[in-house]
Amino acid sequence: MRNRPFVKRTLPCLAVVLAVTMQAAPAHAGLFDKIISAASAILNKSAQTQTQPLKSGVTGAQATVKTENFSVEKHFIEKVVTETQAGYGSDLRKNSKAVAEKVNSVATETHTEIIPEYTEKGLNFRLAYDETAVQNPKLLVKDLALVRMLTSTSQYWSGSSIFEGTINDKLRAEVESPHAIAELITNVREGSPTAKARWNTLQAELLENVSLKTNVLQEMGLSSNVIYDIREELKAQAPALDEAAAQHARKQQKALDKWKSETGALDKMEAMQDKLDDLILKNDRKGVRQMLEAYLPWSVMEPVEANTWKIWLEAIEHPDASKTTVAFRGLKYDTDKIQRKQTANGEVYGFMSTVLTKNQGSYTRRLRSLSTNREKNGDIGFKVHGENIRSTKITDQMTAHARNPVASSFISFTYDPSVAHRFMGQNVTKQVKGENVSVPYGGLLVVKMDSRRMIPNVPSMYSNEIELLAPLIVFPDEVVKYKEGSFTNEYSFANFVKEISDRTGINFTNWSTAADANNEGLRERYNREGHEFLKQMTEVNLKAMSCSKVF
Repeated sequence: MRNRPFVKRTLPCLAVVLAVTMQAAPAHAGLFDKIISAASAILNKSAQTQTQPLKSGVTGAQATVKTENFSVEKHFIEKVVTETQAGYGSDLRKNSKAVAEKVNSVATETHTEIIPEYTEKGLNFRLAYDETAVQNPKLLVKDLALVRMLTSTSQYWSGSSIFEGTINDKLRAEVESPHAIAELITNVREGSPTAKARWNTLQAELLENVSLKTNVLQEMGLSSNVIYDIREELKAQAPALDEAAAQHARKQQKALDKWKSETGALDKMEAMQDKLDDLILKNDRKGVRQMLEAYLPWSVMEPVEANTWKIWLEAIEHPDASKTTVAFRGLKYDTDKIQRKQTANGEVYGFMSTVLTKNQGSYTRRLRSLSTNREKNGDIGFKVHGENIRSTKITDQMTAHARNPVASSFISFTYDPSVAHRFMGQNVTKQVKGENVSVPYGGLLVVKMDSRRMIPNVPSMYSNEIELLAPLIVFPDEVVKYKEGSFTNEYSFANFVKEISDRTGINFTNWSTAADANNEGLRERYNREGHEFLKQMTEVNLKAMSCSKVF
């Protein structure tokens, strides 16, 4: 046997190990067993002074703040909110920010709720919470972590003193624009089963690489597993929510198919003598609205989507001349198709988005593409989640257009005539009767239209891009001027810009410093009107239009 010093050093340690692993001491306990028994007593006494963590991740019946000077509201809620307000945004686009508000009661299981709100300064994610959540901080963790993520300008949170982690690469495109999340949450609050299922899944995946810092866990008396436990609860809810969403989608689609079959509404529209392009060139706004109402798939639309189309349809039939936007578009004839008509007052022009010009059949029949196009471009996260249900959003369609405008429901415009000029197709040379002839292959379009139908594409989040979107159609009476063909020495681009400036009262010769009739800079107006329209979109004040009300 080793010498006595070694025994003195190792025997107590060995006794502790045995005390932890053995169930009970034998009845004929000797000296060695007494050592084990004593070590066990010490360990048990230490364990009794600690509260064992529950499965929920909260120590005890409810979380107890261990540090006397630690305030849940001041050192947890307010600190997270403050950290989201750094680097608020550019003059063209604002990053979202977090605000917190304590209310009397929040009717959710966590006693918290994330509420998207638009102001003149941009998008806020307001965290509403009540005293129950303050007394049980675990209830605050999920929504505070999500608010921190949704308002972060970076994929990595190196500057956070509360949370640490990253946003998964595969989710980055889905949460890149906070406006898409604001639309999704609004649809959830309006009772959409598909939005509820998607938001549940997205929350679980967003929380995958997130944790609370150790000192915060200790100060609030929370288990290190608290976010893991929250994520597992969300995953457990997913099958039932997904099934409810799938059932809802099937039910709504069945109702839409039945309406089409029983009424024959679309066939009747397509049998009319005047097609969509004819109505546009006649400036028949009421007729165009009725046609669009028939083809839009109201029963399967999400609440915000339906509300947005209601705004656009009202602006089509009843344009507001007191609130208009002047914008430019460069046309190139390999992508842009012009509708023309000779009248007693000269030639008039109408324009449509590529979802209508790139398809086949009459322009009326091409409206059937509205249903499939919204599914194709309206859910960026669909491929990420691999689900059988879609959570369609207008903001995703706007973002998809910015990335790739092919087969889009929108037509792009800009305040900047120079940018439009760069996209304009120049004259091409063709042989006509054996002679080379210069033929227009594009032009420069200027429109003045109801601002509800000329929307700053703030959701795209391309920080330096001035892009305005017109949904589907431009009427002849909205065209200020269409200059077809290349500019010449006799009529230069500078001459064109000066003419438009004189006619509209806006100095587009230097658009970035130009002001409109209200003396508001165009860059400031872009930001303000973009967020104003997003606010109108999310202020849902109707249920999806019933198909039976169309006819």
